[in-house]
Amino acid sequence: MNTEPHKTTEKRLLYEVSLIRPFVIFLLVVMHSFTKIAEGGLRSNTYQLPEIYQWFCHLISGFRIETIALVAGYVFAYQSIDLHRKYELKPFVVKKFKRLILPMLFFGIFYYVMFLYIPETFSVSGFLLKWFSGCGHLWFLPMLFWCFMAIWLIDHFHLSSWKTLVLLAIIAVLPLPFYKLPLGLSRLPHFLFFVYGGYFLYEHRHLILNHSLNIKTALSLWVVYVFWIIIRQTALEQTPNLSFNLGAFIWKGLQNSVDLLISCIGILALYTSISIKTIHSSFIPPQWVIRSSDYCYGVYVFHQFILVYLYHYTPIVSKINSHIIPWLGLTIALLASWCLTNLFLRTRFGRYLIG
Repeated sequence: MNTEPHKTTEKRLLYEVSLIRPFVIFLLVVMHSFTKIAEGGLRSNTYQLPEIYQWFCHLISGFRIETIALVAGYVFAYQSIDLHRKYELKPFVVKKFKRLILPMLFFGIFYYVMFLYIPETFSVSGFLLKWFSGCGHLWFLPMLFWCFMAIWLIDHFHLSSWKTLVLLAIIAVLPLPFYKLPLGLSRLPHFLFFVYGGYFLYEHRHLILNHSLNIKTALSLWVVYVFWIIIRQTALEQTPNLSFNLGAFIWKGLQNSVDLLISCIGILALYTSISIKTIHSSFIPPQWVIRSSDYCYGVYVFHQFILVYLYHYTPIVSKINSHIIPWLGLTIALLASWCLTNLFLRTRFGRYLIG
């Protein structure tokens, strides 16, 4: 059996990535379709997400956005290690600036004007801070930009090791006040672990593919994942009344550690499940799957515009049953964002931004 997971088409695509990327983007849209209803925004509403949907969101939220970060590091490692694409720092910065920061700035203007602009509280400094930090869901783009800068350093200076992985894990779970940092840096400690985790996973993928790649292992990982989700949402959800800062620090660190563990287990479960298929030398994903991977960036960008407008600027939430509205929002968001992406990619400017 051929155990190499990086068979390619003429475009040298990673088949496992061609499957994983659209799946987690789909989960992202699902998650936002359920959770954006209850968020106040400029027009608050009293919608309460049914409890069964809350648990559904817990189950899919444990690894979806972290997997997107991991895929970025995984593809970077593939390009660096197998394709020998070695960039000097300046062209690499320019490339990632065009890929991540320019779309964030372009679409961020529209997001701010449509959903965040309040004349009574507007200030130029506040606007610039939000704009350069990523308006709404676009926060992920500047954060990913800094992750790529860090991964370039790790790759360029050959710093990849188990020690680096452990160090980044420790930094990720420490409850330090990173949330105060602007320009996408606030979430960097958490997601840098996963971007580097993707790099590290590609380097050592043979450990999974040669020793743990079977249905029993995949199912076991999913069971363990669900178990830890239940523990997190029951025993560790509420912060107890702690009268000293050290206790609160330890408790938050414990929560962060469990969250990191849950994400890692979920990612490994997904990667193992997908690789069971892609490891076979005869496996080629359908063309519609490969094409859907090309649409992921656009769907990510457009879907929240649609959901926020739908839920907070139309009467749809008050008109439709609470059990139906998330599914209707999901359907509209997927179809509309897919169509907008298709239209955008038909233009040179659109392909430059999200192609």
